[in-house]
Amino acid sequence: MGKAAGMDDHFAHALLTLRRFIGVPLPATDWRIRAVLRPDPDRIRVRLVDSLGRAVTVDLPTRYGREQGTWWYAGALRHTAAWLNPDTMPPPGEDGLPYLDVSTLLGAVVSELADITLDDGIDYLIADLAGDPLWQGAQPSIDPALYVLAGFDHHHPDTVRVYLDHEARTIGIDLSVRSETGAPRTVGWWAATKLTALLRPEDSATLAAHRVHGATDPLCEAVYDLTNWA
Repeated sequence: MGKAAGMDDHFAHALLTLRRFIGVPLPATDWRIRAVLRPDPDRIRVRLVDSLGRAVTVDLPTRYGREQGTWWYAGALRHTAAWLNPDTMPPPGEDGLPYLDVSTLLGAVVSELADITLDDGIDYLIADLAGDPLWQGAQPSIDPALYVLAGFDHHHPDTVRVYLDHEARTIGIDLSVRSETGAPRTVGWWAATKLTALLRPEDSATLAAHRVHGATDPLCEAVYDLTNWA
């Protein structure tokens, strides 16, 4: 039972990671997801369909998703979809659709490492703070009594301002979406956990130390700069 539950957890997390490509195409492509399946523990199977109705079956090896995190699947599919064209379309598989095993593209088209983009980082940050079930379970935040996400604004290339309802007021907190090297921040950096530690009443002095005095934002009562803290 324990082993089966673990496999189900990984697949559920992969499904939540990939779900945004159901409603919109993979970036810079015409392909979007129309099926996510688990034929066996070693593969996640995705069916991609374009606006012309063409379909292709893609198998993603779970080895790399388990080692790198489920965001590996998003990067692998982005690069695979961008690579697909009439000249590279694979031959039919068992279901009659063109079939592609992503393992054959590793090192040339698809990296063995997780490919994190700025969009991924922003998506993760907002999902983490909003209580997305991929990160926090089905609740409005990691600690709804402490804060609830009230909006966000990617107002600077390197910064996202998140608005939090906290202690009967709305505050704005600036968070960096890039690392010190300038690369997009990795997914899963415990944003909600860091903010929870900062916002607890007994740590209010720590939050106050980051207030941006003189900052004006009509959407909140105070602005705090945590770009170098969290």
